Amino acid sequence: MKLDKNKIQISIGKNTSKSFYKLQVLFKDHFPENLKTKFALQTSSGIFTGDYGQTFSDEAEKILYLGLGESSKVKTRSVAQLFFSFGEKLRKWDGVGLEIHLPKILTTALPADILVYQIVNSLEQGAFAINVLSKEFRENSKKTGSVSFILQDAAKAKDAEKGLKRGKIVSRYINGARYIAHLPANHFTPEEFVSRSKEIAKDNTLKITVFDEPQLKKEKMGGILAVCEGSDKKAKMIILEYTPAKPTTKKKLAIIGKGLTFDSGGISIKPAQDMHEMKYDMCGAAAAIHAIGAIAELGLGVPVIAAIGVAENMPDASALKPGDVYTAHNGITVEVQNTDAEGRLVLGDVLSYVGKKFKPDFMLDLATLTGAIIISLGHEAAGVMSNSETLTALLKDASQTSDERIWEMPLWDEYAEELKSDIADVRNIASRAGGSLSAAKFLEKFVESGIAWAHIDIAGAAWRKKGSGTQIGNGPTGYGVRLLVDLAEKIGKKK
Repeated sequence: MKLDKNKIQISIGKNTSKSFYKLQVLFKDHFPENLKTKFALQTSSGIFTGDYGQTFSDEAEKILYLGLGESSKVKTRSVAQLFFSFGEKLRKWDGVGLEIHLPKILTTALPADILVYQIVNSLEQGAFAINVLSKEFRENSKKTGSVSFILQDAAKAKDAEKGLKRGKIVSRYINGARYIAHLPANHFTPEEFVSRSKEIAKDNTLKITVFDEPQLKKEKMGGILAVCEGSDKKAKMIILEYTPAKPTTKKKLAIIGKGLTFDSGGISIKPAQDMHEMKYDMCGAAAAIHAIGAIAELGLGVPVIAAIGVAENMPDASALKPGDVYTAHNGITVEVQNTDAEGRLVLGDVLSYVGKKFKPDFMLDLATLTGAIIISLGHEAAGVMSNSETLTALLKDASQTSDERIWEMPLWDEYAEELKSDIADVRNIASRAGGSLSAAKFLEKFVESGIAWAHIDIAGAAWRKKGSGTQIGNGPTGYGVRLLVDLAEKIGKKK
């Protein structure tokens, strides 16, 4: 299953195609006087004043105007959000492109490399259709127009080139994660996860190891195997390894992803309403394998392991039952009181295996783990729980530069009190109060001593109906790819 290529040809400089609109971005408090004269009616009546998100079209000159509001309030995320819609326009237009003019006041207020990087990400995501199984998609023969950037401040052109190069690479992997996330479970199974991972490994010369059911049994991966007992789809563990040609650090990063290609809840079955969205329960694993692809293609200097546990949680006569006890990879026995708290069973085995086998300096897991995190943070951020202040600080820094928001949550011992079992070492759920935090305490039991670890609950950020900032709406967001790329870059600077 190959990754799609980028949808748009993007460059710095004049647009050399025959058909394009100029896109002029401007501020309300720096509104050009010539426009006030030329479009006196429209500007005086409030049709177009440069307010944030306002657009105006001069069809005679083939110029589009985009308002950014007050210059003192401009942020990269607010600018990036406006370009999703232009990516969608490019997808719908037939061969018509854009020449985006960035004024000096904008590239002075915001770093040109980051600004162009995020605009490219937004354009590519907007231009990437997700209705890939529809007749409309199959019969669409429209050609996407080309895009170019022209910077009023020519001294910032090199920075813009840097951002463009990075954006072309990273946006492809974001869309790759979005693509597989949006596929339904009958089109994307654990076997397809293997196929996709092999393509990423092939493209970037990564080492790949696939554990099928016999190997999982040999390694005593009781959690992954237990989750899959009710499905005819067999569990997998997939490991990708990136060794940089020019390492810049001895530190090693491990990224663990939860890959439930469908989660019905098992015997503890979910309500029917919105159950179709449980195809998104593999977004953590999607982010992990696409992030390591982006890291490798960018040539970052930190060694990285991406390991994902892949399964399908279904109910049938042989399914895991509430009250069942299994033995995890690290020997801990787990009483399963709720089969819908299955992601932590999968993650526990992978965390334990990777910690023992690779002994990473930093290890984190991404998972659509709890609905409780959505109650806490909505869809604006992922929750982070960590045993390491150093790793937390690195993640916060990466969150700032990538604009993929995180919020630190506590990992106090008290949250593990209700995980005590009267028959096994631990049970897989606690009470509803602090559900995200007790889930993290459960995972912590599978982390080897001495490893700096963080759990990132992306249940609210992985998919959303309405876009916000750098996160696209109407489906999967590809959250985590940019965050992990920036984290790897920052770890690469540590000796």
